[in-house]
Amino acid sequence: MQRSMSRSLEEKRVREKESRAAAEHWLELVDAANYSAAYALEHKRLQAATTEEQFVRSMEGRRQPFGRVLSRAFIGAAYTRKLTGAPDGQYESILFRTAFAHKSVAGERVILSREAKGWQVVDYRVY
Repeated sequence: MQRSMSRSLEEKRVREKESRAAAEHWLELVDAANYSAAYALEHKRLQAATTEEQFVRSMEGRRQPFGRVLSRAFIGAAYTRKLTGAPDGQYESILFRTAFAHKSVAGERVILSREAKGWQVVDYRVY
């Protein structure tokens, strides 16, 4: 039993580390206003539902009003197999506390799906 718990804890750490790295990489692209590159890392299901041009316009409207990122701190991660409006799978929700030039305290949530080629973004929210 102890061995099983240790193994599952280690798997959780690895999963969180991988998904967090993918979320941070995607956010770096968004921070640099490289929305086309961020779109390329989105899950194929999202790309099928929205064009790159639509995604770029949406991200410009969501992020530019906040200004540049001053700081970002990881708060936590949560794993689930179910996500509203999506097929069952392996999802990781990564939460950050972020300070922007025009919003001193904000939250950012990046939800990723584990796919054959790694973690892919399926949702982004900034509060």
